[in-house]
Amino acid sequence: MSPPSRRARRSRDQVTVAAALALGVGLLLGGGGWALAMRDTGCDGSRQWLSVTADPAVAPAALAAADRFNAARRAAGQCASARVVASDSAEVAGVFRAGRGTPDVWLPDSSLWPDLVGRKAAGKAPSVASSPIVFAVSKATAKRYRTELERRSWGAFQRGRGAPAFHLRLPDPVRTGSGMASLLAIQASSGGGKGALDRFTTVLRTAKTFPHEKGVETVFGGGGADGSTVVAVPEQAVLQHNTNQVATVYPHAGTPYLDFPYVVATSDSKRKRVADGFLAELRSSRTAADLKRAGLRGPGPDQRTPRPLPVVRPGAAAKIQETWRKLGQGLNVLALIDPSRGTAPMPGESGTRLDAMLEALSTGFTLVPDDSSFGLWTLTGAPARPYRQASPMRELGARTQTGGNQRLGLQEALKHVQPRQGGTAGLYASIRAAYKEVGRNYEDGKLNVVLVLTAGGSPSAGRTEISRTVKKLGDTFDARRPVSVIVLGFGAEAAPSLRKVAAVTDGGAYRIENPGTVMQLFLRSDQLRVCDDPRCPD
Repeated sequence: MSPPSRRARRSRDQVTVAAALALGVGLLLGGGGWALAMRDTGCDGSRQWLSVTADPAVAPAALAAADRFNAARRAAGQCASARVVASDSAEVAGVFRAGRGTPDVWLPDSSLWPDLVGRKAAGKAPSVASSPIVFAVSKATAKRYRTELERRSWGAFQRGRGAPAFHLRLPDPVRTGSGMASLLAIQASSGGGKGALDRFTTVLRTAKTFPHEKGVETVFGGGGADGSTVVAVPEQAVLQHNTNQVATVYPHAGTPYLDFPYVVATSDSKRKRVADGFLAELRSSRTAADLKRAGLRGPGPDQRTPRPLPVVRPGAAAKIQETWRKLGQGLNVLALIDPSRGTAPMPGESGTRLDAMLEALSTGFTLVPDDSSFGLWTLTGAPARPYRQASPMRELGARTQTGGNQRLGLQEALKHVQPRQGGTAGLYASIRAAYKEVGRNYEDGKLNVVLVLTAGGSPSAGRTEISRTVKKLGDTFDARRPVSVIVLGFGAEAAPSLRKVAAVTDGGAYRIENPGTVMQLFLRSDQLRVCDDPRCPD
């Protein structure tokens, strides 16, 4: 064998060993924040380093490409090299948010990440690899339900008459691109129009996550899965699963792909030129072979199976993460009842508007969980103190001095609310006081709300009082500790002034024509968290 052939074989062996070592280190450390060893470039003098941070899923292939790239530049007498470090996409997103220590080039697992941190609009950076989100199921489930899952695809988790019920497990959407993409696919499969939010939140209500640093084996290998369990993971995760317990099902109606975008973050012109050269190596046929060995596909477009589901759009990541965050929140609510005009008939109902308010709250209190907190105030119209505290804010399951719990106390307090004649004097002062009270009893991790129930119409308040309330609440509102005002006008539109008050707190004011709408909100309180309009469940 000639010396050049031996050197070439030795170089290929070194690349393979380096990639295997990198992958092994990554697996031992759980896939997060591990560095890929880089051999000395052998370049004397001034060096132009291109710092590259890659998601652990693509990092071994990026290391092999960096070795070839650096060797080629050394051979050409060029003192510029790529240094590859592996780190979870979520961790690097945090670095970009902080704005310090950012790499020259970022290779996250999905375009959702750079869009989330404002580095690159979704779909605008070139892709270097891909992996479709697939369904991992047990062999027994695949044998029985493969055709069903392929046909229904992401709609398989929706409730259907006579259809088998599947339970979704997915990676943490806060930590993984595959988790975010899975939520977006579920949202897309929920359709639009009437009932879409109900279908979407119904799936999310039962979906469970598994640790992002663990693999699919944590679901099927730990005994926590049954025949209805379907795990949404990248195809790569299943290909790397080394037992025969798991089968792969491809959603025929379409599925999102991880696209591993190449995001050039440096503004230095020299580094940008080096980055262009490294991108060419990453998209070469040699890197394509490395990607295949790592369980990844090449970048698109091609004749893909399964068909790509285009859920990655500008702004989609921020919206779906906010939805997921809100869905996990409990409720911390102070209800303020305005019984003025309460004797007016409720359109389409046999009782009055006050009857509709009380019925909605009474039923609602029985539907939300014990760890939700509620308090109750009523409007009195008295000049000095225009409201009365019927019940302080407590968790519904909390014991009271009477020997019952908060839920029973609220039910009893509703029986003593009487209609008032005349206008809604003191409503805005009461809203300001209620807003201060919720802020005083603020609970992290919960949706903190002043819920105003009124018979609608124009409140009897002057412009000065309205302006004072808008300014006070607008100045007090803190997006880091948000307290929102939601106004429900029973049988009539909420006044424009109330809409303005609600808007400055990121809340809303709406007309309620059917008390069942409010009951549905309590029944599916997660919809109150993810939807700004109480009419959504209609």
